[in-house]
Formats: sequence, structure tokens, C-alpha cells
Amino acid sequence: MEDNKIDKEEFNNAINYFQSIFNNITTSYSPHQMGATFIGIKTNISGTLKLHIYILFFPFRHSEICVPYPYNFPNIYFKDLCFYVSENFYLWIYEEMKKQNSIVIMSLESKILKVVPSLGDSIISIDKDCSEKKEWMELDFEAWYEKKIFNNIFTIKIINPFLYMVPFPVKPITILTFKKINNYLEILR
Repeated sequence: MEDNKIDKEEFNNAINYFQSIFNNITTSYSPHQMGATFIGIKTNISGTLKLHIYILFFPFRHSEICVPYPYNFPNIYFKDLCFYVSENFYLWIYEEMKKQNSIVIMSLESKILKVVPSLGDSIISIDKDCSEKKEWMELDFEAWYEKKIFNNIFTIKIINPFLYMVPFPVKPITILTFKKINNYLEILR
């Protein structure tokens, strides 16, 4: 139980660190907002039990109220956040989405933000196929930003945190990038 409290504190500290970066470079007077979901996954995939933190960015999604996710999974934490960004950040997101043909996922480790490759890494993976039209792939930045449309639903798989801890097979956790009420993800299992 104490470990869970420490993990949540580390997870919240990472979110606060991320927010401080954006608060230092963008004011709340910016007209540009973006949604993000933070995912903390505690696993021993690297040989030691450690919390790995990922950030999924959602253009044009923002909620006045972000509802906490139910914590059905031990060692996995989810939290939505809406924050102000500059137009240049939107341009960077647009270019990165075009390059990856997918949403942008970043990892935060030791206060260093890194873009996760388009197919994912050993902990999180994304299926780049979606049935919705990928507006950002067809429009130039100005037209895409003017439309403010991002309704693509991607399937993301997270390794089960207990994969390397138990002597039997465990299934990955599947989530969809589907806005559900006031959350940015739908957790399927």
C-alpha cells in the first residue's frame, strides 16, 4: 500500500514537472489548448521495478473538467490534463503526426521528454490504422488548424505490468483514443 502511495506521488510529480515546462513558455492567455493523457506504468521490464511515464497528445481536445479514471489496474495510472500551448507547439504536433502517421506519444524519464517511435516501444504500442479520416495527412497546417478536427480513434496496447513478475502469461491492457464523457481514453482491458 505504501508503494502505491509513492508511485502516485511520483506520477503526480511528473505531471507537475510537465505542467511547469508549459507554464514557463506559454501563458494562460494563449488561445491554443491541447488535451493530453498521462499514463504511468510500473513494471520491471528494465530489470528493476520502476514507474514509466507516457504522455499521449490530443489536438483540439479539451475539457473544462477532467474526471479521474477508475483505478482498476494495479501498477497503472491514468490522468487527463488540458493545458495551454503556443501555435508553434501545434505546428510541431502537426508535423510529428504527419511523420508518424499517428498521434504523438512521449515518454518522460529522469525529467527528459522523448518522442516514442510511431509503432511504440517495449511497453506501449499503437495501431496506426483507424477508420476515421486523418485530416492532418491531407491538409496543410493552416487548413487543419482552422478546421480544428481530431476525432481519430487509435488502439493502444500497454504491456501488463505483471508480465515479467508472474510465471504465467498475462494479456496486455487495451485502450482506445476515444473521448468518453470527460475522459480522453476508453479503457477496454
